[in-house]
Amino acid sequence: MAAQFVIAAMDGMLGASVGATLDALSVANRSAVTLGLARPTWQVVAAGRQVQLSNGMTLVGQPIEDARIPGSAIIVFPGMGLDHPAFGSCGDIHSRYDEQLILRRMNMPDAHAFAQLARRHHARGGKVAASCSGVLLLAMAGLLEGRAATTHWRLSGFFRKHFPRVRLDAKRMVVDSQGIVSAGAAMAQMDLMLYLIRQQVGPELAELIMSYLLIDTRTTQARYQVWEHVAMTDDETAHSFEALVEASFPDIPSVRKAAQQLHMTEKTLLRRLLRATGATPKALIQSVRMRHAQRLLKLDELTLDEVALRVGYASSTSLRKLTLRMASVAPGALRPGREAQTG
Repeated sequence: MAAQFVIAAMDGMLGASVGATLDALSVANRSAVTLGLARPTWQVVAAGRQVQLSNGMTLVGQPIEDARIPGSAIIVFPGMGLDHPAFGSCGDIHSRYDEQLILRRMNMPDAHAFAQLARRHHARGGKVAASCSGVLLLAMAGLLEGRAATTHWRLSGFFRKHFPRVRLDAKRMVVDSQGIVSAGAAMAQMDLMLYLIRQQVGPELAELIMSYLLIDTRTTQARYQVWEHVAMTDDETAHSFEALVEASFPDIPSVRKAAQQLHMTEKTLLRRLLRATGATPKALIQSVRMRHAQRLLKLDELTLDEVALRVGYASSTSLRKLTLRMASVAPGALRPGREAQTG
């Protein structure tokens, strides 16, 4: 039986993400003929008959209420449209991940309609998959409770605050948790589609698509991550703590000493940081250390031992443990133009 895909299109979605989805299926369709395999089919489902994507692009879709979706189909959510036309200009790259803007987008009628569609389809045994902000729809549907998942690394703080029962690992590119598949940032949509094609049709087809589109396998998005755990909060204590740690390299103060310098008890500091960021002081220190190490590694002017010393470590061994734990790659992979290595 041919694999069937349903692409959920929403206003404001990144055109490149939707395009990658449709291009992957189009190439899969023609490649299947070459390999003598059943050709995958697909349909685009939307809130209305036309979807306004980013940068003025439009896409024709079939309204949800008119769509006939087989139980065997896979519904794919390439995103949720954080750049919705109703928001106007969102300013810089960080403002599109503003907490209130995301909540506003989640409360729009089409978001609720697609979350309900995902819930109904899964309830009757259907499969669902999403990447980037589209993973929020699966969370809204209650499908990620207690499950492992990934999403755009920039959304990790939002997820931990609003969906704390999701076992989120934003370092991973694709996560399959008992048939509910999630992927990272927008361009991870291609990784998601290749994974689904591999699972539903076969590895031979996925490999052929990769060879024609010149796509490499990527297991982690951590090497692209910017370590900004407190960027989503306006909490003064969190920012003061981060600035204190940043300014103290390589002699990072203990949590107790940091609390004293911020004129509060260690217990108060712990409580405020947990409330503002969802992370402990030690975790935030490691985040700042990782960000500083990433910045130094990108300069490609220091040896690994010298970078280690700059971030408060005695040797590159400790630096290696830090990057493997936080980014799932060796420190050398964070150099410019280097391929990711997990060993």
